[in-house]
Amino acid sequence: MTSIKRGTWFFIFVLGVFTAITCEFTTQLTYLHVVSHIAILTAAHFALVFPPEELLDGLGLTLFDLFTILYNSRQHDFVEYAAKRVAFFHAFVAFYPCVIAAYFVHGNILMTAADTRRFPSVLDYPWMWFTVLFVALIANGYYCIRIKDYKKWPIYQYYIDNPDCVNEAQTVIADPETFRIKLSQRSFLFVTRNFLVYTSNWRFMAVKLADVRLQVDNTRMPMLPNQDEEERIRSIFVKVSFRPAYITPFTITLRQDYYRQLNEILEVPIFVPPHINVPLTFMEELKEDFIQRIASNTRVTHRVKASEKDPCFACGTEENMVKIERSCDGQEQRVFFHDIGARFTPPCENCICRPLWCRSCLAQIFIGRQNIDNVYRYEYHRGSAQCPTCRKNFCIRDVHCVDFDYISEEN
Repeated sequence: MTSIKRGTWFFIFVLGVFTAITCEFTTQLTYLHVVSHIAILTAAHFALVFPPEELLDGLGLTLFDLFTILYNSRQHDFVEYAAKRVAFFHAFVAFYPCVIAAYFVHGNILMTAADTRRFPSVLDYPWMWFTVLFVALIANGYYCIRIKDYKKWPIYQYYIDNPDCVNEAQTVIADPETFRIKLSQRSFLFVTRNFLVYTSNWRFMAVKLADVRLQVDNTRMPMLPNQDEEERIRSIFVKVSFRPAYITPFTITLRQDYYRQLNEILEVPIFVPPHINVPLTFMEELKEDFIQRIASNTRVTHRVKASEKDPCFACGTEENMVKIERSCDGQEQRVFFHDIGARFTPPCENCICRPLWCRSCLAQIFIGRQNIDNVYRYEYHRGSAQCPTCRKNFCIRDVHCVDFDYISEEN
C-alpha cells in the first residue's frame, strides 16, 4: 500500500512540475476566473489537510499519506514521530500564502502575448507578487525552523520531568487491552487506569492520568438527525486540562456511548458541572422504566444458604435481585404493532431456572429482544423475551424482585 501511495504522489509531483513549466498564457483573465482559480487552489490545499474520509482518504491522496511516505513510524519513538507529524501539518497550512503568491507570479512569468496582462488591472502588479512570494517563503522557512525543534515545545518539558512517559506511551498504544476511541479518521484517544494518550494531526499528548483533569464542557445533539429522533447520539464536549500549567488545555468531542464507556475506565469519573446535564442514552431510559415497572410486581421469596448466594448470573458482579417466575394469567394483550405490521407475542411459559439476575442485566436482555423484533420503543413492555438459560418465554409481569430467606448451613 505504501508503494502505491508513493507512486501516486510521485506522479502528482511530476505532473504538476511538468504542467507548470510547459504552460503558456495568451489571454487575460477576468475577475471571475481569478476568484475561481483561487477557490480551487484553496479547496485543494485544505482538502489534503482535512480530507473527506469517504473520498480522498481511501485513495491515499491526503497529507497524512504524504507524511507516512516521508517518515516511517518504525524509525521513531512515539514522541518524535508525533511531533514531526504535528510540525509537518502546521508547516503545510502555513505554506498557503506562498501558494497564492506563486499563482500570480506563475501567471505573469508565462504570459506570452505582447502588450497583454494576465490579470485584471487591480491585481496586475508583478513585482508586488514577487515580493509577496519572497517574503512568504522567508516567513514560512523561519516558521518551519522554529517549530521543527520539538524539544523546545512546552509539552516536551513534561517528558523531561517524566522520562518514563515516552516508553509508557509505546506500551499503552501497542497493548490490545487498552481502551481506545477513534475520534476521527486520524485522531485517537488511548486510556488506561493510569495513562492517557491523545494523538492527531495537530496535537499529541501522553501523560499520566494523575496529571489530567477531565470536565464536561458542553453537550449537543448531532446536526443531522436520524429517522428516529430518540436514537440520535449526542456529542459530549470534554475539556482536557493538566496539572502542569505549561501544557495547554484542549477539548475533545465524544459520542455519548464513548463517554459512558470512558467513565467506566477512569478511577475518577469525568467531572460534570452543576449547570450541565448529561442526558441518559435511550437504552438507559428504557432500563430505568423497566426497573420501575417490575417494582410494582409481586415479590418472591428465594430460600438459599448464605454461603451459596451468588452474584448476578450474567455480569457476575452485581447483586442478584430478580427472578423469572411466571405470574401472568394469559389474559394480557398479546398484539401490538411494529415495523412490518401487527405482531402477536408468544404465550409465557414456566421458567424453573435457579439462576438469579440483577435488574440491569435482565433489563438489557428483555429490551434487546424488542430491538431485534423492531418493536416500537414505547410498546417495549408489551413484548416478551426468552430466558437466557432455558429459552422459555416470559413477559415483564414475570420478573419479580427477590426477598432472600436464608436457611441453615447444616441443611
